[in-house]
Amino acid sequence: MKHFLSSLGLCLALCLCPLASAEETANHLLQKRDQWQLEDPAAWEWQADGETTMLVLKKPSQFKPKVRRPFNLAWFGGAEWDSFTLTCEARLDVFNKGNNDLCIAFAGHSESEFYYAHLGETADGVHLQLHVVNQADRKAITTTRAKTLPWQPNHWHQLKLVRDASTGSIKVWFDDQLVLEATDKTFGKGRIGLGSFDDLGAFRNVVVTPGLAAAANDSFTQIELIAGGGTAVEHAPATECKVTQPFGIAFDPQDNMFICEETHRLLRVDAKTGVLTVVSGAKPKDAPLGDNGPAKDASFIAPHNLVADAGGNLFIADTYHYAVRRVDAKTGIVTTFAGNGTKELSGDGGAATSAGLDGLACLCFNHDFSKLYLGGFSKVIRVVDMTTGIISTVSGIGGSRAMAVDSQGNLFTAAGRGVRMLGANGKAISLEDPSATPPLNAVKHLWADRDDNILIADAGNHLIRKFIVAERKLITIAGLGTKGASGVPGIALQAQLGEPHGVVTHPRTGDIYIADSRNHRVLRIKANPSQTR
Repeated sequence: MKHFLSSLGLCLALCLCPLASAEETANHLLQKRDQWQLEDPAAWEWQADGETTMLVLKKPSQFKPKVRRPFNLAWFGGAEWDSFTLTCEARLDVFNKGNNDLCIAFAGHSESEFYYAHLGETADGVHLQLHVVNQADRKAITTTRAKTLPWQPNHWHQLKLVRDASTGSIKVWFDDQLVLEATDKTFGKGRIGLGSFDDLGAFRNVVVTPGLAAAANDSFTQIELIAGGGTAVEHAPATECKVTQPFGIAFDPQDNMFICEETHRLLRVDAKTGVLTVVSGAKPKDAPLGDNGPAKDASFIAPHNLVADAGGNLFIADTYHYAVRRVDAKTGIVTTFAGNGTKELSGDGGAATSAGLDGLACLCFNHDFSKLYLGGFSKVIRVVDMTTGIISTVSGIGGSRAMAVDSQGNLFTAAGRGVRMLGANGKAISLEDPSATPPLNAVKHLWADRDDNILIADAGNHLIRKFIVAERKLITIAGLGTKGASGVPGIALQAQLGEPHGVVTHPRTGDIYIADSRNHRVLRIKANPSQTR
């Protein structure tokens, strides 16, 4: 297997072997430099593009394959898959007269046994084709293809290849356009590689997600900036304003977005104009609470989370005031909804305003807003009856700073490779994906989406994950797994995050919003229509 790589003008060689369906975890291949095997090491070079690793084909290869196939490939030897989704960015660096190209090879068994996608500029007998190499010269197997590919100099293009080994289906996208299709079952498992026939270019952000179900749908989803990154304080588009350590996000019935910052501020982004305003500015920690007055005069200490009820009233986890604060949607008046201001666990069976709370970090309503759950740094979860105002401790499940309630009334907290669920029937069970990699680390927030799957702010791994409850699958939907800020806007699985502390879905659109806390920004992943009700 030493010389097992095929060229796509610049080729991407993909060799995949069958994996258990539980392995729907994104693999970031260029982060594993020691697991690559280069057919002609002198032709390749590892380079850094900021915080992103690139594999660059810098000169023509001297490797001579036994059959007609790409001349130079770099194979990833760390794993094999059969069904998978691959996404990457590719740059073509040579535009000579002729048909310049890059390639994607997959299901590789040896240097003369694999498939590859020949991504040439113009379709002809060999270029812009899907081929099989089976101990003989390449053979085209394409059933449907585009006429041309719009390669541009000095430009990174987005590629995606999806293979279903069970049906033989192979599909390739170029900048969101489906450009190649074929059906073939000659090979099953194999490895992945990158390369070219005789052209030069580069690859970065190479991500392989095994399996098909959710991974194939999610892997090419775009992520974009919604707030933060600017210098304005307020009264400007949210993307031109400065946001500092956002922790929580909520929406009112009019689609206005509210953000709470660890740095004590409460912000609002107008749904119609996109303009950001400061609802409550940062104040000294010993400032008066400001209860029974306007929000602009109220003080908060490191609020970690907030939610809105059906009327648009905001409920804020005022973490180190040890209270839940309420902002009235009509009057803007702030009051204390729960907590007596002392760091203690007390008051069960009585009014929530008289109870002692311990470092609140998460709030969530049930589906009909009749109960508000309170989580934090203690060993218990509390719940307030919204009709009576009585607070009690939830039995049957331990405390957590990250929790969510689905539409059926099931309560979830995070576990090592999945979630723990307290059913509406009072029974608690663990739901985990034993093959998920990496395990969850320092989870900061959970959220039940419209399909009752659980979104997870996996801050320690700098990822946004999703636990598919019915399948007990933990997948990654955003992040590279390394701390950084690159890749936005772009493909969600190719974007770097920085300890995200919040993740929610928009109640009307299903779009996913991320509090990318240490990057001081709010991001959005637009909902895939096929995945929402």
